[in-house]
Amino acid sequence: MANIKFGEGLRRARIRNGMTQGELAGKIEVTQGTISIWETGKGQPNGQQKKQLKMILGGWGAVAEGAAPIEGPNESSPGPLSSWVTKARLRKELSIPELAAKAGISAAAIYAIEAGRIANPQRATIQKLEKALGELPAEAKKEIQDEAEIEGLGPFTDFGPYDTESLPEIPGVYVFYDISERPIYVGESSNIRKRIHDHVDKFWFKPPIVNTGAYVEIKDAKLRTQTETMMIRFLKSNAVINTQNVIRNRGGK
Repeated sequence: MANIKFGEGLRRARIRNGMTQGELAGKIEVTQGTISIWETGKGQPNGQQKKQLKMILGGWGAVAEGAAPIEGPNESSPGPLSSWVTKARLRKELSIPELAAKAGISAAAIYAIEAGRIANPQRATIQKLEKALGELPAEAKKEIQDEAEIEGLGPFTDFGPYDTESLPEIPGVYVFYDISERPIYVGESSNIRKRIHDHVDKFWFKPPIVNTGAYVEIKDAKLRTQTETMMIRFLKSNAVINTQNVIRNRGGK
């Protein structure tokens, strides 16, 4: 357990400092693979390497000794995309509204990305950001894809529920999260965008009850229903809106 806590603390500290695994590896003269091993809890650095990591990453404290990272209840963990966007935006001396205008993305979406609430946006959003900021490093792209991938289904893609212009117009299963990143609603539809528009007038469809969302594309109707049912049963009482089928997303075809 200590190794896992150590690895997660290292990963978060690295990303919070805007560094790829390769960049951190270069600073302490190890391979990128070594950093990956440490972050996945399959190994640990020696005493001297821990001192180097503390010096480079700063504010890491007890995490290096295996303690769990401490975060506030409403605080999202930074991700590789969040780190890259913030770092590239500041390097180009752009404010978030300026970047939004340059990239053709809503400022709300960029705030959510930099805060870590949207870690794997739709491909079109990443392409717009790359056009404005430069290419996202291949290593960061792979890390984003690996974290989002659901084996047998595909990537779980984040979206802003209130960013109506960029809602996914595809079949699939989607989840809404509240401000503390707790999943509160699971739904399925042959057209996610259309179905989410149906939620707009619901009394619960507003911040902070619904803060962010994510979806996985599933074309087969039967598999969508099975996946939705499995996710609701798995979440149980944590899915507040779905509790006891009070508000179920049926008829979402």
